[in-house]
Amino acid sequence: MEKIILRKAKLKDLDSMWNNIWQDKELAKYMLWKPVETIEEAKIRLAKTIEFQKSNLAFYVCFEETDEVIGFLGAVNTGDGIYEDCGICIADKYQGNGYGKQALQLLLKIIFEELDGNEFIYSCFEENKKSQKLCESLGFEYKYSKQSIRKWDGLNYSAKYYSKKKEKN
Repeated sequence: MEKIILRKAKLKDLDSMWNNIWQDKELAKYMLWKPVETIEEAKIRLAKTIEFQKSNLAFYVCFEETDEVIGFLGAVNTGDGIYEDCGICIADKYQGNGYGKQALQLLLKIIFEELDGNEFIYSCFEENKKSQKLCESLGFEYKYSKQSIRKWDGLNYSAKYYSKKKEKN
């Protein structure tokens, strides 16, 4: 398995994000973002991502050796040392190889060790069994489910929420 890194988005990431993630309608099925239809839309999304990442805990997931973007993830601080995911995604062709687990472990390290966070809340669509398996493999505890509506298409969906607390030494 190739080693991955987390880093901020760059303009040169357009092709990787376009080809690996943003236009993949099947991948977007369990996500809150809308797939892009054109390369122009992808350019706009990349510019918005770069701006968002300037002031948020959000990263692209990249192969260390080639720097190819294979996903993204991030979290928002909701107060009292509690962070909640703001999206976790690995390109379909790279799923099932441990890259999501590696990326989430890196994010948890940042939250718990560098930012001294106390808890990380992870959510996923109830139908997204791969995502549930990922958080359970890292020791997350199921907390509750909640009905929501996806903004871009009005889809009514159920999300499962999981929690992982900082381990006490």
